[in-house]
Amino acid sequence: MTSTGEIIALNNAGEAAEGWRNLDFFRDVVSQDLGLPEDEFCLSNLEVNDATGKQSGFMSLLHRVKVDVEFKNGKCERKSYVVKEKSSDVFGGDWVEKFNVFDKEFEAYQKLIPEYEKLFRHEVQFGPRFFKAVATPFTVMVMEDLIASGYEMKDCSNRLNLSDSRVVLSKLAKFHAASAVYYKHNGPYSKLFKTGMYDEATAGDSEAYIGNLFKSLVASMKDRNVSSQFLDLINQWNANPYVSGAKLFRLNDKDFNVLNHGDLWMNNVMFGDSDLLVIDFQIAFFGSFTFDFLEFVLCTVEVDEVLNGFDELVEYYHQELKDAFDTLNHSDLSPSLESLQADIERHGFLAALLIIEAIPMITYSKVGELSMDLMSSSEPEGEEFRRKLYHNEKFVEVVDRLLPFLYERGYLKCPNGL
Repeated sequence: MTSTGEIIALNNAGEAAEGWRNLDFFRDVVSQDLGLPEDEFCLSNLEVNDATGKQSGFMSLLHRVKVDVEFKNGKCERKSYVVKEKSSDVFGGDWVEKFNVFDKEFEAYQKLIPEYEKLFRHEVQFGPRFFKAVATPFTVMVMEDLIASGYEMKDCSNRLNLSDSRVVLSKLAKFHAASAVYYKHNGPYSKLFKTGMYDEATAGDSEAYIGNLFKSLVASMKDRNVSSQFLDLINQWNANPYVSGAKLFRLNDKDFNVLNHGDLWMNNVMFGDSDLLVIDFQIAFFGSFTFDFLEFVLCTVEVDEVLNGFDELVEYYHQELKDAFDTLNHSDLSPSLESLQADIERHGFLAALLIIEAIPMITYSKVGELSMDLMSSSEPEGEEFRRKLYHNEKFVEVVDRLLPFLYERGYLKCPNGL
């Protein structure tokens, strides 16, 4: 069960000045974790390390905190937690504020995920236990260390096989079903979840970033003599495809609308012996399920499975979704397979946007060296960085195999009105 830690503001000047890197800050965390009053144990030997090395945080800094706990009976235990810290020193830079990253994740962990798990009578867990969040004067959240709990992250240099992909889709279907039932019971989600990665209000801010990426993508495809049947369609995309993405995911009553995770790829899924959990709900939004489904399948599933079994993946997701709604006693909310297929058809152009940004970033061999400044820069250094990004061997292999599939499905064609 996910804990529902409280979001607080530190008003004590001394406590605020010390920040969070001290034993006192973790007393209530350990108390909640162990289910013991704070006077039942003592803490010592606080250790703070970077949790993920160079890949730490596209949108935040991640720390692994270890602390010794001594109980009244003399026994000792070493506990480990993950602290996510807001910082301007991350890849996402200004986008942390524009996407309301921490506000979204606070609400997702503190309020929404516990309610979703409650709908499943706590027989399904979606994310790590959440212990504490501080909004001011510094912004951090403290969560379960899933590595210490026996979970692991798959190697992002490889894509997921069919078996693992189905496990993810099963959990995703349950998450989506719970979010739809929650919506029916409680009404609209807060305005924080109105938009996700693609937001019309901030579309203009992305022009240099996405525009330069798009131009470099086209240049690399020309350099590699990519077929004109693909390039002719790609050249018809909006000069700022981010705008097209924002319009594509406007809330539409025709769609099967759910709370999307918003960034569902390999590094945001943690696998245990018999289950998996999802992390990083930083750009979640309410809208068509197709965002999560298409992003996961096209960015993470083995390409052979996508090319040869895409329709079967849709059918599997649909069946898992139906089963989830049945479990939640809301079969009335379960969409037909045909409606899901039509929804995917309407949003297939998301594949184009994934080719511009997500897939090259995921396949880049030196993920920890990705630079927002270089990716958006019009200077020669930026152009050279993007050339490496789009000539990366893994990107070329994935995209060149996907292009014929996307072409045949019509996903390379920018829909009218976008």
